[in-house]
Amino acid sequence: MSRRAARKHVFSMVFQTEFYNDEDINEAIELYNETITDENVSEKKFIERELKGILENREKIDSIINKYSLGWSVERIAKVDIAILRLAVFEILFADDIPNNVAVNEAVELAKEYSSDKSPAFINGILGKVMSYADKERADKEKL
Repeated sequence: MSRRAARKHVFSMVFQTEFYNDEDINEAIELYNETITDENVSEKKFIERELKGILENREKIDSIINKYSLGWSVERIAKVDIAILRLAVFEILFADDIPNNVAVNEAVELAKEYSSDKSPAFINGILGKVMSYADKERADKEKL
């Protein structure tokens, strides 16, 4: 399985979490994991790391999305788009092994495949602002 295919699994699981309460999320994830049969160990770890990171940092991720999605809040953004944004924002802010431009490109490709015609541009615009924020945060840390 490629990273792109693994990322689609993460997207699908993040999307599904929108429909469960916190207690049922882990059970839903376990059930979904049982349906994934063709992954190798490194992709399985990638999927688990991404999903765990998104869920653990969801509050911060959502606050960043709210900050840079001018005129839109997480509650108003389409569930497919918010799942894509959460995945990409996690990768930009927390996954040092994934270049920011790869995270953005993969998010735009997911939007083209799974969302509306306007979503790729909307997602790209937000993620461009998130990348600028992340670059500034890294630069500030390096000064210390």
